[in-house]
Amino acid sequence: MTATPSPTQRSNAILNAFPPEARSFLASRLLTKAVMSGEVLHEPGAPLIHVIFPHSGIISLQGILSDGRTVECVSVGNDSLLGIEHFLGENIFLHHATVAISGSASWLPVTDLGTALSQFAPVAEAMQRCSLNRMRDSMQTAICASVHSASQRLATWLLRARDRTGADQFELTQRTLANVFGLRLATVSDACGRLNGAGAIDQGRGTLTIVDGGKLLEMSCECYEHRMMAGL
Repeated sequence: MTATPSPTQRSNAILNAFPPEARSFLASRLLTKAVMSGEVLHEPGAPLIHVIFPHSGIISLQGILSDGRTVECVSVGNDSLLGIEHFLGENIFLHHATVAISGSASWLPVTDLGTALSQFAPVAEAMQRCSLNRMRDSMQTAICASVHSASQRLATWLLRARDRTGADQFELTQRTLANVFGLRLATVSDACGRLNGAGAIDQGRGTLTIVDGGKLLEMSCECYEHRMMAGL
């Protein structure tokens, strides 16, 4: 099954955690549209005037190195949002945000989020949980990048992508994965080859399919199960 972007989809876990009256207040203020692989949603230092709630797909929040390479700090799916730093008092985006897997997302002006935070206490509670989960997820990403192999990291990333999108086939290139992991294209090609050779995935031209989730789990690192147990 391939994830298909749907501009009308409403499936973000953070929005769903808001009370009905808050969702009703925000409904007409959300702008929902498709986001496509490779699309840059914001750059570091850009004014944080909207928060973004993904409904489907995967968005990669990345740091940019002095030589132009990127490396993912954390990936964001329909379990989180972009712009959580606004809740912590920041008024600019801190990362380069690019769409890794196409989907859909809703934009909400931070002024409207501020009104919801002041009027509906459960909104603040949901944002606090999201902030904590983001910090825990970022720390796990740092651990993973330090000690696990490229093929283990790739297997874990793909399993999380499947969990978040409900799909097992993605429009996903090795170049995109190299940008996500901050690795050379040859290293990513080797990692994909290992997973492909084991029968866990199948690669086509611009597509990647999970064909054996159990095998992919065997080849992943402990970070996947750690995140599952932690509810990340």
